[in-house]
Amino acid sequence: MKPVLAAADVAKVEQAWVAQQSGDDGTWPLMAAAGEAVAQRVMALKPRGAIWVLAGKGNNGGDGYVAAWHLQQAGFEVCLVAPLGPSRPGSDADRARRQWLKVGSEQARLPSGEPAVVVDALLGSGQRGPLKEPLAALVATVNDFAASRLAVDVPTGLNADTGVVDEAVFQASETLSFIAFKPGLLTGDGPGCVGRLALETLGVEAAVLAQSLNLAVHWHLATAPAWPERVANGHKGHFGQVRIVAGSPGMGGAGLLAARAALAAGAGKVFWHTSPGNAQAVLMAQPELMTANPDVSGLPEAAVVVLGPGLGREQEVRARCELLTRQQPRGVLDADGLVWLAENPTTLPGWVLTPHPGEAGVLLGISTAAVQADRCAAALALSQRYQAVVVLKGAGSLIADQGQLWFSHPGTVAMATPGMGDTLAGWIGGLMAQGFSSRQAALSATWWHAALAARLARHQRIVLATDLLPLIQAARLTTPVPDH
Repeated sequence: MKPVLAAADVAKVEQAWVAQQSGDDGTWPLMAAAGEAVAQRVMALKPRGAIWVLAGKGNNGGDGYVAAWHLQQAGFEVCLVAPLGPSRPGSDADRARRQWLKVGSEQARLPSGEPAVVVDALLGSGQRGPLKEPLAALVATVNDFAASRLAVDVPTGLNADTGVVDEAVFQASETLSFIAFKPGLLTGDGPGCVGRLALETLGVEAAVLAQSLNLAVHWHLATAPAWPERVANGHKGHFGQVRIVAGSPGMGGAGLLAARAALAAGAGKVFWHTSPGNAQAVLMAQPELMTANPDVSGLPEAAVVVLGPGLGREQEVRARCELLTRQQPRGVLDADGLVWLAENPTTLPGWVLTPHPGEAGVLLGISTAAVQADRCAAALALSQRYQAVVVLKGAGSLIADQGQLWFSHPGTVAMATPGMGDTLAGWIGGLMAQGFSSRQAALSATWWHAALAARLARHQRIVLATDLLPLIQAARLTTPVPDH
């Protein structure tokens, strides 16, 4: 896992790093290292043609000036564009600019022609609100080029903390972030504009310094999380029991998908509590599943319940939600179960809530737009209010628990199809049944759910929930870590 810090907290970590050093150069070594890292990344692209470096007048622009200097020294054709004017005198960025002007020049407007690479060092993590001119027009122009586009730290136009793009944004093919990832790179609009994402720590132990300052440290799941171990002499009784309470008449597919996902994830026994009319569908689609009647009183305490997908909102459904959330110590609450929870607020330690942004808004009493305006804050608020692990679904799903956030694999828009959430709910339940904690199950299932769908999206336009089921069973044998 790699650390994720708010932009202001990264600045505090930088100052803490400076305090640890014995030199008198302040944060200049960090800018020098960042600029050199950008230059190395550009060189790795083996550009054939001009490199345009777009430099602002703050620290992000300073990184760009340093990169331009290294690229020019290496013999590349570099054009430095500074549309916002010179840096503040005496700043690190001014030092970088003066170093560059000894070997090159700058201009306020884009040159003619097209570059091989565009480096965005305009605003970085300081961007807030819609882009103003001349940057909005400049970004729109370079986005139309066929060039490789490298964003320095954060693409211009993206809010580093919330992942919101108001209007124009630099569409990066790659983003090189420094010291720690910023939340906005990993959720909301961020995954759609950062391209391939990489982190350069610049030798700063961000998590250690942040914790010493009592700052909130969150985590990016950069590699595949674990699956439950399966002992050599195990039998199905060792791998837990899942009870699926889902799928009203006309919505039986939701229950069936959740049940099949729990089974594919490795649960030893999976029961679907449903109407007799659905039993035939179970026999045809997945004969390994067992069905039970809708009565859910007296379930084994050890059973993990997946409650809500396609369940309906009738009075008897509400009574089942009330009973199960009181009776069972662990479970997954999704869809109609979340509607019940919003109407009957209660704390649910040991449970996982899996809302999409609309459901999250209902649970918090705010609009969907307000949730999307700050997904991180919404996920943390939900977890605190209901004392549960929360998976806030959407582009760059978030997992929140006890004041911490984990940023999952960003997934793909090809997943925007029916039944995906039902499958995820069942998958989480299946991992919980095998001994994973609520948090472990949410982290693992959410990451793999998105990663496997991203793998399929390389070869197909959309991904259906049923496309994922065979991959869930084979995931341990084919660990995918698709490009972010």
